[in-house]
Formats: sequence, C-alpha cells, structure tokens
Amino acid sequence: MATGICIGIRFSNGTIAYLQNSDVTTGASGEEILTANQGGDLAQTAGVSVGQAYTGLVATHAFARVQSQAANTGRLLWANFRGPDGAIICPIGGGGWAVGEMVPLYKPVRMTTGVVAYAAWQIQADSGTGIASLDVCSSSKCDNFTVTAVDGANTELLNKDGATLGQSMAGLVANQMTARYPASVGLANNLGGVMALFVTASDGTLKALVPAQAQGQGSFVGPSVTYPVRINQNDGAFVNSDT
Repeated sequence: MATGICIGIRFSNGTIAYLQNSDVTTGASGEEILTANQGGDLAQTAGVSVGQAYTGLVATHAFARVQSQAANTGRLLWANFRGPDGAIICPIGGGGWAVGEMVPLYKPVRMTTGVVAYAAWQIQADSGTGIASLDVCSSSKCDNFTVTAVDGANTELLNKDGATLGQSMAGLVANQMTARYPASVGLANNLGGVMALFVTASDGTLKALVPAQAQGQGSFVGPSVTYPVRINQNDGAFVNSDT
C-alpha cells in the first residue's frame, strides 16, 4: 500500500503550484516532493524541483498533505523548503488526509534553482515508539529535529545533521515551534509521560512546552507555540511518551 505526499503552494503573484510524490518511503529522512500534473490533468510540468519550476517567484502560503492509499492512517512528520546548501529555509504546515488549510509561511521563500521542497511521514498508531518531530524558527534560522521515541524515557531530538537544538541554534531566539507525533490516542495516553514535546536548559529546567499534533485524521494545521525562547548551547528538545 503506497502513501503519497502532496504540497500546495501559493506565490505572491497569485500563481499556484502542485507537488506530489505518490510513493514516499516512511521515516524521518523524508524525500524531495516534485511538481506533478497527474497525467496531464494539471497544466504544469511534472517531475521538477519547485525552485527550478518557479524561479523568481516568492512562496507566501503552503500546505503539506499525506494520503495513504485506500486508508487514512498516514500522518505528516514534517515538511519544509530547503536551499541549495541543504539548509532548511522554512517549515510547511500540514497534516493527514483531511487537512483543509493553506496557511501563511513563517517567512516568504524566493524560488531559485536549488530550492527544493521536502517532506516525511509515518503511520499513525497507538505507540510509544513513534517519530517525534519539532520545527523551530527564529528570525534568522529555521530547523527541524526528530527522534524515535523510547517509551517512558526522555529522548532527545536531533536535526538531520545530528545536532541538538542548542548546537544548531545557540544564541538565537526561537519564536515559533511546532510539534508532531503520530499517535492515535495521544502522546502519553497512559499518563506516565509528558503530554507535549519540551525544551530544557542544561540543568533540566523547563524552557518550553510544545503540544504535539498527535491525533485524529490530521484535519487541520495545528497551532504553533509563538512565545520567545532564547536557545543556549546546552539546551535540548525532548519527547517522553507513555503509550
């Protein structure tokens, strides 16, 4: 049974782009999502990176949507735009098959050759060992952190290069954080874990709680935490499931 991911984008001049990969491998690594025309039903070129296809345009709104074939269990872990250097420019909001919103991006993203859209997914399950995902944005940098949770234990999230939150964003002030965990009945439904992803200082002091988009059919783009959090070198982001 295949699972696909589509990404819809609106640009500042009103142009709309549709991206879709129809068989995306599950897991935190994700893959690039390319333009699609669905066999010619859409008037756009298929199989091209978004930056190449829409060079010069500025993306202002977007959504990512996961669809499992003949099922409703696929859930978005993360989606984002990346630059030619592979660095994350900006996250893309989204969810499961029923997501019904195209929200403004954290910041506008100008399309150039080398700019790509990536996304990742996992099957929703009643599990304490799913993949937790956290998008973090400051005024100068955005990053994504993931980890496979260990049921009943604090587990630290790392970015795609293996860096902790503090190592990646030391000295910056995070002002938007979005968490996801593909649990069918909640992140800590046995009540022994923590019902949110959390950021701590080096001594374990809590600095942020980020409730995870975790349940249902992923029918909306869940709200982000938007209060400011200064990130220090030894800060970390964690999940503690109990399912």
